[in-house]
Amino acid sequence: MKQNTLIPEYMKKFQCIGGDCEDTCCAGWTVSIDKQTYKKYQKATDPELKTKLNSFIKRNKNSATKSDRYYASIIMGKDKHCPMLTEEKWCSVQLKMGEGALSTTCRMYPRNLNKYNDTFEFSGRVSCPEIARLVLLEPKGIEFDETEYEIQPNWPVIKHHGNDGAADYTQHFWPIRMLAIEMIQTRTIALGDRLVLLGLFIDALQKDIDQGLGLGATDIIESFRSKLMSAEYLESISKLSVNLDLQLQALFELIKSRLTYGATMDRYHVTFTEMLEGLKLAEADFKLDEFRVNYEDNFNAYYSPYMKEKEYVLENYLVNFLFNSLFPNLSVKNNSLFDEYALLAVMYGMLKIHLVGVAGKHKVLNDEIVVRTVQSFAKAIEHTSVYLQSIVEELKRNNYYTLAHISLLVKD
Repeated sequence: MKQNTLIPEYMKKFQCIGGDCEDTCCAGWTVSIDKQTYKKYQKATDPELKTKLNSFIKRNKNSATKSDRYYASIIMGKDKHCPMLTEEKWCSVQLKMGEGALSTTCRMYPRNLNKYNDTFEFSGRVSCPEIARLVLLEPKGIEFDETEYEIQPNWPVIKHHGNDGAADYTQHFWPIRMLAIEMIQTRTIALGDRLVLLGLFIDALQKDIDQGLGLGATDIIESFRSKLMSAEYLESISKLSVNLDLQLQALFELIKSRLTYGATMDRYHVTFTEMLEGLKLAEADFKLDEFRVNYEDNFNAYYSPYMKEKEYVLENYLVNFLFNSLFPNLSVKNNSLFDEYALLAVMYGMLKIHLVGVAGKHKVLNDEIVVRTVQSFAKAIEHTSVYLQSIVEELKRNNYYTLAHISLLVKD
């Protein structure tokens, strides 16, 4: 059924490239099977496929997570790949039973569906290599279109917000969101400085929320829209000092903490290893002085020349992340806008370290390396909800949870 939908232009170009993809979405994580799909698989007639389905699909009997959507799951092979994949990396279920036989999870990914009031928002996840290319390598930046789009009834809505929550502030959802994206896409200043400006904006809004009913939101929005147009104000942000030691140490500790949340994807493991090698880091023997020197050498020799021409790749990543997360989340009572901003800023800072390190390993930074690094990072990081939740808590525990500290984590 066609629905009123806000969609980034790149999604109109997306098509799964299947066996030609350099990665597979059928590996490294849990693939859930909804109840309706499970029942279909019980009626499979192809002998070989039926044997696989019976052998590798397990009912979920955990009462804490049991639901029609998570009715069963696929048991991954020793190589962490889905056993339904053919040697050519095509899905044998789809080949023999048609696309309609795919579970909701398999049919949906890498698509992301949210809803705000009556408007759907349809986008893609950069953990998919093809989506990553479409998102990151668009020099004009991410543009959006509001149109009538065919939304499948079995597609799950990941996030759904509206004006029925913190009613005094939800009316400002669109002005806040539009200005936030406009700030990230303002190319007259460096991307790190744009994140500082966004932080100042969100910090002011958060203080307004904490102090009352949000009656000052309109004034704050207009004030920062004026500041965005002020060359003098933007220049003052660019002159803020950088504490590189604090930045590197804090972000690298957060990167390493990801490893405590279980196995990472093979592709990300390559990226992580290349980052360590490029920065000449040994996890067991961390020396900040050497880290800083190697980081600065790689940054100046490889990262900066590439980003001078193509900083839009990370701009696009941030805009897509904001859009995917249905920022700002104003419908949930007591939700923190500053938490959402802190997560965005830290993701940018961690991704930058990965890129600087991988560039040092290869002695160059180019589109292919950037897409692979961002895609593998997103697949390992963005889909690990427990780790994402831990980032803000870690900032608070280490007394980094202030605008001043987080600004230090994103400035070049």
